Amino acid sequence: METMKRVFITSLLIFLPFVQNKMILAQEFRQETWKFPQKDTLSLETLGSTKVFISGTNSGEIEIKLKDMTKPDEQFEVEEEPGALYLKDVILNYDGNRPTQTYFEERIWIINVPDGTYIKCNGSSGQFEVTSFNGFFKAEYGLGRFNFTDVCGNIDLSLAQLYAQIHNSEGSFTLSSAGGSIRATGLTITGNSSFSSGMGSVKISLDQAPAADLYVGSNFNKAQVSFNGHPVTGYFEFIAMADKGRIISPFKFDREETFRDDIKSYRDSSDFGKKSDYSRKSFIRHNGQPKITLKTITGTAKLIK
Repeated sequence: METMKRVFITSLLIFLPFVQNKMILAQEFRQETWKFPQKDTLSLETLGSTKVFISGTNSGEIEIKLKDMTKPDEQFEVEEEPGALYLKDVILNYDGNRPTQTYFEERIWIINVPDGTYIKCNGSSGQFEVTSFNGFFKAEYGLGRFNFTDVCGNIDLSLAQLYAQIHNSEGSFTLSSAGGSIRATGLTITGNSSFSSGMGSVKISLDQAPAADLYVGSNFNKAQVSFNGHPVTGYFEFIAMADKGRIISPFKFDREETFRDDIKSYRDSSDFGKKSDYSRKSFIRHNGQPKITLKTITGTAKLIK
């Protein structure tokens, strides 16, 4: 317990000049740089058009660079705790009656983090480029654009409008959105994963056969999985609204059935609770593991060898 107190006090003493003026008003272009010892958690809250570049490092330190040219009513916060670091965009005197006002158009965070860091991001909007990162990345936004390259670990994104691209990465993935599109190439699935969009298309291209369950769904667009010539193995299940959605497979189905389920596309309140006919088609290849599900309502569920 005494050790924790000493570490915390040391951190406060090192950080004291900044804490005294934690919220700094940006009036002209500047670049700020901070270095911190490795933390368990890095938390970011971004607004407007803030761009965030995150890269993995083996230095054992978290390095942060801020480049911005902000307005008088824009500020930022950096706070340190023994096990966590917090970065936050702040709008002063926000006026919701100014719909044309835009914020943080010239703000860029450049962050290098050690392996194993748990990164949590949230806000109204954000743009992220994540490369060579090994750890846990979680984000909740209204609108966001995310690009992951050479990432290993656990990725969890939940947005109203998501535009995501994943390249040459492996791990467990959970991406969900009401709209937008999801693209993945060179993907290696090592943990149970789910990719889903209400209105947008979801296209997953694999670097090898999944080692865990995989769900790919788009209510009204394309839900597609490509094995890129790698061995196709597992239990495959395709679901689409009968007579409205399309199911495309290069393999013959072992079983086909129709079942009733919630319609999930409401025109008005009278539709709540109604059921509709869905088609389920499935086949097994080799040992039937893992389970791979492609689901749509009125779009297309498609498997490519």
